[in-house]
Amino acid sequence: MTVLPLKRTLGAAVLAAALPFGLTAQDNGSEDPAADVGDVGALYPAEGAGVTYSYCASCHSTQLVAQQGQTREGWDELLVWMVEKQGMEPIPDEDREIVLDYLAEHYNTDRPHFPR
Repeated sequence: MTVLPLKRTLGAAVLAAALPFGLTAQDNGSEDPAADVGDVGALYPAEGAGVTYSYCASCHSTQLVAQQGQTREGWDELLVWMVEKQGMEPIPDEDREIVLDYLAEHYNTDRPHFPR
């Protein structure tokens, strides 16, 4: 019979006892940003990602969107340009605000979610 050191045996017992309760290594009470977002390609999974994905991915890759870094005004001007010069259908006002809020937060000039 092999005798394991007490520390290792206790650690394994504590881990085994915790598993049925869904203990995770990092549970700080915050929600997973990807919860209920669905498939959003290369976009950062957060509120507004699904709506943004539905408009942007219909014409080009989400990687192209994710590589940009614009202010809210810059994103707004880009949407206007797409409608006026590229023939994109205008985004309804309610969805447009969601898209602009999402892009300004996650793909601004600081580019906090730039794909690596």
